[in-house]
Amino acid sequence: MKKLGSQTITFDNPSTILEVSSIVGPKEAQGPLAEYFDLCLEDEFWGEKTWEKAESKLMKEAVNTVISKSNISQNDIEYVFAGDLINQCITSFLGLKETNIPLFGIFGACSTFVEGLCLGSIFTSSGVARNILCATSSHFCSAEKQFRFPLELGTQRPPSAQWTVTGSGAAILSSSGMRSFYNKHNSWENDRHGNKRCK
Repeated sequence: MKKLGSQTITFDNPSTILEVSSIVGPKEAQGPLAEYFDLCLEDEFWGEKTWEKAESKLMKEAVNTVISKSNISQNDIEYVFAGDLINQCITSFLGLKETNIPLFGIFGACSTFVEGLCLGSIFTSSGVARNILCATSSHFCSAEKQFRFPLELGTQRPPSAQWTVTGSGAAILSSSGMRSFYNKHNSWENDRHGNKRCK
């Protein structure tokens, strides 16, 4: 591994993405990518009493799903890079506390997941770890309370207002994967609109 220029790192042994998972809320499930999500929720609470608890459950279940899909033991995952939009990354902490895997909390808003992948790649490529878990979550309702206007205020939203995703994504990076996750899905077909997509 070496540094090129002032910002670029090259890897002698690049990491591979073993598996990914995602869980989304009802609004995201209405979009064109719905078939690619592991789970689409019917409501924002998902059986919990608060939005924050629901978001923590999103993280926990996305992580459990990616571990299950990867066919590696949770004990073989050495570090977690995860984050969310709530103070002190509390959603990540509560969602991952039962894993007993060391957690590096990341607070980068929209960049959290990519930051986790970058840092995790440095760990796996340098030999510090064999398997790294990267995860992130957000929840529209808790983000509104934290950053904009609590929904209880009933503030009118203009059509151009931002909408934070309700969902969680997770990926497992490995130093020993045979090929990247995306190389497994290299068969393309045209959809009904003539756009290319993976089948």
